[in-house]
Order: sequence, then structure tokens, then C-alpha cells
Amino acid sequence: MTDPASFRQVFHRLRLLWQTRLGGYCLGLDEFAPISVVPTLDDGDDLDAMERETGISFCSLERKRGHREELDDSGTGLLPHAVEEEVTAAIARNPGGPWAAVSPYPSRSLESFAAAAGMPCHCLDWDAFWWFSSKRNLVSGLAELGLPRLPGRWLNLRGTRYSELRSEFGGRLVAQLDLGAAGSGTAIIESEPQHAAAVERFGESQVWVTPYAGALSFNLNAIAMPAGTVAGYPSVQVVGQQALHSVRGGHGGNDFTATASVGQTIVDAIREQTVRIGAWMASRGYRGLFGLDFVVDESTGAPCAVDLNPRWQGSTALEAQAARRQNRIPLAAVEVAFQLGLLNEAEVLRMSDSFFEPLQGAQVFPRSPASRRTRAGRALSTGIYSSDMRYLRPGLRLHELCSPGELLITGGVPRLGRPMHAGSKLLRLSGLGPAIDPHSGRLLPPLADTVSRLYNQLALEPCS
Repeated sequence: MTDPASFRQVFHRLRLLWQTRLGGYCLGLDEFAPISVVPTLDDGDDLDAMERETGISFCSLERKRGHREELDDSGTGLLPHAVEEEVTAAIARNPGGPWAAVSPYPSRSLESFAAAAGMPCHCLDWDAFWWFSSKRNLVSGLAELGLPRLPGRWLNLRGTRYSELRSEFGGRLVAQLDLGAAGSGTAIIESEPQHAAAVERFGESQVWVTPYAGALSFNLNAIAMPAGTVAGYPSVQVVGQQALHSVRGGHGGNDFTATASVGQTIVDAIREQTVRIGAWMASRGYRGLFGLDFVVDESTGAPCAVDLNPRWQGSTALEAQAARRQNRIPLAAVEVAFQLGLLNEAEVLRMSDSFFEPLQGAQVFPRSPASRRTRAGRALSTGIYSSDMRYLRPGLRLHELCSPGELLITGGVPRLGRPMHAGSKLLRLSGLGPAIDPHSGRLLPPLADTVSRLYNQLALEPCS
């Protein structure tokens, strides 16, 4: 099954209740999988446009509560229980079927809802999610596999001095909690005050400390199966951008376009390591979608896996849209069909090389300031914009862009006046051109200027 035009037929008459963290994540995927109802944490102007265009019903926790929170991925476990009435009504408005429930995150709430509704359900296993999210387990796994890894050790920062760590790891080092997502458990330390702040932040917790490897880092999506692992094309990560109000070391976006400027040797090594890590995961019972973060060790030039994400990632939706734009079947759509038993392992493995072909597309996630709650003082419409933030036309999908100079605004575009917790994602800004210099880790100046204009246009203001 390699023909995008006929791929959707593998689902036959099935309709999907698809649970996600951000409603816009279904864009790209929805053109291949029959998504009908989406419980989601976020809300925004773009969900209105998506409902009009696609007929998908979005059941939003933010809409119900009347404010935006920055919930981590485990927050999807609240769904659909928290919006059960809305989900039930949406299913009633969409007769037909049969139905199946799917979530690329663990969700006992969805499993319970599906059981009561008499529909089959696939979610990530809760215990497997936490076990494979553990950095301690990843470090042990890399050692077991004999894969390249940064030198490091577990320690309590409170019991060490920065001068001691500097002697062992160099003047710039990284400390990470065993569990953390999007940079929430990461600190980059290069001074005594930053060491003191990390001590205050992490308390008595053990952290994994390694040398800072450099600005170049990658992320990719993959599918682990007993018969083998298929790896997607890696994106260069956008990390810790002050212009986006990202926390230091925090996820700020992904850039597939920039990967083309990195040597093929590194890209191929990332694929090889991912396949081996996927086999290690499958040998321990893991099945399905996962992601890996890699950094490139400046001292050896080797990519080293540093984080394992057993779930849907921020890059997964961009990969789906970029693949659809190039008339290819997205890895995420294949994974949904595999989990529902509609594709077997051999069929997925035969598509392996197509997933690793280069992609074009980049995205960044501007956030609200981390110091206070805010709200948008001016409305911003979902759609396609010029680089100087002039609205050009309606649009929702990457393939609707006509040139690298155009940009797409989607991803929970804030509703006018709605309160947003400190550090919340505002929206997703995506395009076809590169977003970042992969070697310096800096946003390219034209995009940095666009982001500045974007904040001015939103006119964020404090709120209680």
C-alpha cells in the first residue's frame, strides 16, 4: 500500500474518535485517516476554520473552561472524561460507522469512554509510556546497545559545586531530570548563578549531567514493531529561543528544510541508531509511534540520542503535512492503520524508504511570556501571511503555501481576550523555507523579524 490516493480505503467505513493535545495536529493526518470527532486540550480561531472546512467536531477543554493552560502531554489523560457531554453529542451528530477510538498518548479516560460506547480503542499503554519516557532507562538502553552517547553521570546538584562540575564536564553543561518534556526538566548551566538556580529548581532530585554538545540537534518520528522499525526523516530542532519566549533548552519548533544543509552521514547515522533503539523498545513490548531527540557531539561528530518520546510529538503533525504536500503517505497515518490492525508489519516495512525521503517545511511555536498570565489585545485570523505579517488569504495546510516567502498561522490561534497561563503556546507559525541556522542554533533573521511583528500584532496584555 504505497498509493496516497487509495490509502484511505484501508479504513473502509470506519470513523475515528481521535484524541489529541492540540486540535491542529490532525491536519494532514485527516486527509488519510477518517477522523470525525477530536477531543482536544486547546481551542482557537483555527478550530472554527477546520470545523467549517473538514466537518470534524472538536471538543475542547479550553473552550469549556474559558482559559488556556500549558498542560503537558499527560494532560490528554483528562480527555474525553472532561468533555464527555460534548464528545457524546458530537458522535450523535455524526451517525454511521463503525467507530474506533485512537490516541497517540496514554488515556485511561478514552479507554473507559470507548468501552462504555462499545467501540474498539487503541491508546499507548500507560506503564510503557512512563517507563520509556525515563531518561535513566534510555541511558541504560544505549549502553546495552553500544550506541554513541555523551559522557555523563547521575548526581544531586545540591551536593556539588559548579567549579567541580566545570572541571569534569567543561564550562557549559546540561542537567536533566529523569522525566521531562519540551525542556521542562532541562537546565543549561554555564555559571555559578545558573548552577544556583538549577539547584533551587531541581532540589533533591537526581539529574543526568553531561557536557553541552553544541547547538545542532535533531528530532525524528518512528514506528516500533516486533518485525522491525521504520524511521521518518529527521528535522533540525528549534531550541530555547528567547524571541519565542521558550524556556532555555525548551522546544520551540522543528525545521525539515534545514536538514538538507547537514551532511548525509549524520542523517544516515540517526536512522541506523533509531532502528536499533526501536528494536530494543519492541523487545520490551513497545508497539507504535515514538520519537527521538539527538545532539551531535562536537568532539566526535557522532549523533547521540538524548531523549526518547514514546508518543506523538510536536514534529509529527508537521511531518504529516509535509508528506501530504509531497504526495506521500504520512508516517502517522500508517501508524494509526497499523495500531487498528488494518495494516500488518510487512506492509509497513515495505514503505520504510518512503518515510525517510527528505521533507520541506518548518514550524515555530511562539509562547506567551513565562512571567505572567496574558490575553490577546487584538484578534489574529488563521490563514496565510506574508513575512511582514500582512494577511494574504485563508488557509490551513502547508500545501496551500505558494512560495517560501509565505507563512501559515494555525495551531490554537488565541481568541480575543481569553486568559492564557504564563508560558502557554500561542499558535504555530509554519512555512516552506528554513527557520533556523542549524549550526548556530539561531532563528534566521527574516523569521525573527516576523515573530517580532507577530507579537506586536497580537498586542498581548496582562490579565488577572
